[in-house]
Amino acid sequence: MRRIKFLIILLFFLGINISPLLVRESRAAEATLFLSPSSGEYVQGKSISVKVMVNSGGSPGINAAEGLIKFDPEFLSVSSLSDSGTIFKLWVTEPTYSNSAGTISFGGGLPGAYKGAAGLIFTANFKVKKAGDTTVSFSSGSVLAQDGKGTDVLGSFGNASYTLIEEPEEVIEEKQPEKKPEPKEEEVVRGILPPKPEIKSKSHEEVDAWYADNDPEFNWKMLAELTGVSISITDSPESDPGPISDGIIESKKFDNVEDGEWYVHIKYQNNSGWGKIAHRKFLIDTNAPELKNLRADNGGDSNNPSPDLLFSAEDKTSGIDYYELVKGTDVKRVEVGEVTGGKYTVDRLDPGEHKFQLIAYDKAQNSASSSISFFVEPLKSPIISDIPGSIKTNQELVIRGKSFYPDVTINISIAKSEKELEVYTTRTDEEGNWSYFHQDKLEKGNYEVRAWIVDDRGAQSFKTAKHILLVVSPSIIEAYGLIIILILLLIIIGLCTYIWFIKHKFGEERIRIARETEEAKLKLGEIFTALREEVEELMALADKKTGLSESEKRVKDKLQDALDISEEFIGKEIEDVNKEIHLKHKK
Repeated sequence: MRRIKFLIILLFFLGINISPLLVRESRAAEATLFLSPSSGEYVQGKSISVKVMVNSGGSPGINAAEGLIKFDPEFLSVSSLSDSGTIFKLWVTEPTYSNSAGTISFGGGLPGAYKGAAGLIFTANFKVKKAGDTTVSFSSGSVLAQDGKGTDVLGSFGNASYTLIEEPEEVIEEKQPEKKPEPKEEEVVRGILPPKPEIKSKSHEEVDAWYADNDPEFNWKMLAELTGVSISITDSPESDPGPISDGIIESKKFDNVEDGEWYVHIKYQNNSGWGKIAHRKFLIDTNAPELKNLRADNGGDSNNPSPDLLFSAEDKTSGIDYYELVKGTDVKRVEVGEVTGGKYTVDRLDPGEHKFQLIAYDKAQNSASSSISFFVEPLKSPIISDIPGSIKTNQELVIRGKSFYPDVTINISIAKSEKELEVYTTRTDEEGNWSYFHQDKLEKGNYEVRAWIVDDRGAQSFKTAKHILLVVSPSIIEAYGLIIILILLLIIIGLCTYIWFIKHKFGEERIRIARETEEAKLKLGEIFTALREEVEELMALADKKTGLSESEKRVKDKLQDALDISEEFIGKEIEDVNKEIHLKHKK
């Protein structure tokens, strides 16, 4: 449960420092939590400074660790805990101790990945209470890899055993004489001498790399015919470890080596004598660099968006390797070459308060940090003096305003929402006046319009208050007026053409009907004239005949009447047709 709680708390911390490029399917190298020194003899009443350290195991590095350390309160008591020089920048559980329970607990991490072999977590200062043999050991712990998944890569613990002695009445320190080859009058070599050893080190893998681990350990191959191994460390690259064997051993660990450049010297011995000496350099730096006098310099311009950070940084042993500039969750690596004369110019900043943490790393990855807070004053905001409350989608948006600065950029945002934010620019004239003509058509809806100033240095003002712009659709007449007029014009032209055609067609028809009517009238007149003559002849004959019956007389009279009526009716109809034709012609 404790580990799960630790992982949950660090989830955000891990998330902001993991790059997808660092994700690997393979398991990270195993890490080690260890104590330094791991052994030693200490006097009752004196103090022991024990460093709690981590070996990352190499790539991809680690970024968090926790642990519980146990000690015997009968023999030791914690006088203080110090995180000076620690590689951790974040403490989930700051180092705490309980002398009654005999425990020390801690849990922390750092923004980036630590890939070193001896990263200092904190230092525990013990006081020796009584004489005897005692141990300081890890009872539990975990180390999380910077692999994108927070994998626990803890492989082992490095515990410590101490011999505690009573304070003697008088302590006489005897200086051990330096090993020197015993002079021989004559050295006779028989057989083949052993080869030169090949020296390796897990704690100090690279020869020219600096390490914060001052307990280096070296190993080499053991050969079957060896009768001895001689080993020593000096600050000279060509020393001889001497003719006295340190035993038939294949590894050697040195404790509490001072900072600096050192060399380990090893040679083999067999029945034929000592072989050639192997030399290997290793570099140790356990002290954090000095970082002081951090301050901000805006050059006397409170609106300066890129002030200089001035500071003094020095590491006398390995030298400054690089810096990290931390602002919130953003971490920027700053190379030594980017800092000139203790000055670094920060990237352009928005107006407002800014808090930075500067971390200096030496080449052994020891670090020191300092924090600073300063304020960048904004420029005076522009004024939007003329903006419509609403426009139609087919209209151009025109915005005008004023500013206190000539020849600067005015940024104008026009957006329905933050996700659809579009920023447009214009420039002020020599008097600070400005105008913006929006060429693109805006869709129907509500828009928020704001403006702010950016000068040529990148200094900015705050944004103006929101101006609400309503964009509506135009009316049908406005949108389609020209089309409607053209359609009506075409209809009128069509009607006029049709009327002309009908008028022309029926004019010819009237002429034809009038002509035929006149012909019909003449023909009917001729027919009735002939018919009347025939009837009159019949009537004349009938009149000459004597003895007409009454019925014959009635037929004669009716025939005469029918002829008169028919002639009158047909004549009248023909006359009506002529009148109608002439009347339409006049119209």
